[in-house]
Amino acid sequence: MTRKRLLATLAVVAMLVTAGCAGTIGSSSDASPEGDTSPAASAQQQQQPAKSVSVSASGEVTADPDRAVLDIGVEASASDAETVRQQLSENVSEMRAALEEIGITDDQIETSRYIIREDHESRRSEGPTRYIGTHSFEIEINDTDAVGTVIETAVNNGGTNVGQVSFTLSEETRDELREEALSNAMDNARSDAEVLAKNANLTITGVTSASTGHVDVRPYYAEAQTAASGDASTSIESGPVSVSAQVQVTYNATDA
Repeated sequence: MTRKRLLATLAVVAMLVTAGCAGTIGSSSDASPEGDTSPAASAQQQQQPAKSVSVSASGEVTADPDRAVLDIGVEASASDAETVRQQLSENVSEMRAALEEIGITDDQIETSRYIIREDHESRRSEGPTRYIGTHSFEIEINDTDAVGTVIETAVNNGGTNVGQVSFTLSEETRDELREEALSNAMDNARSDAEVLAKNANLTITGVTSASTGHVDVRPYYAEAQTAASGDASTSIESGPVSVSAQVQVTYNATDA
């Protein structure tokens, strides 16, 4: 009995070994050849990690300004606040009337600051109290060559302070230059991506995603601390205005 059981066990082991060898040979004949396009092979290919190159780049364009914004103020002082208010009102009315005569309309003039306060010096002294008032305006003009004329007209007709003058762009010009800046940024992004891909033994094949952030317009600022009066002319030099844009682009890539 013991010998029969031992022979039976050896027979089962031999059958299992034989079955295993037959299976291996069969699977090698059924192995997927190179270039297999079956669903299983496609799924295996899709599991391969995708390659990409991501870059950030900027582009910039410059142009001559076609708009100017002037900071012009009217000041008055007196021993009481009501007198200051009246003086400011009279001087402002005179200045605005003169500006209207040279073509500056009300919609081009906007109040930026109005204040009447006690003079700090009079607080510290034993003399009578004095009050100071300021009414400041932003004046926007489209003829940048007329900046000097506007300043002279304002100062000769009630204006007392000329602050910063900024040369900038109209909305239409901003939109045009924005497109150019974005186009330049995309060109720079492509160039940067190709350099990175080349050094990584990759080839750029297309864009996966692209986005842009804030487009920056940098005006040209000129200071006009004082304005000429009488027959002298006021000349304010302008400079170029720059528009810059930044993009973030991700490209598909394949092995070179």
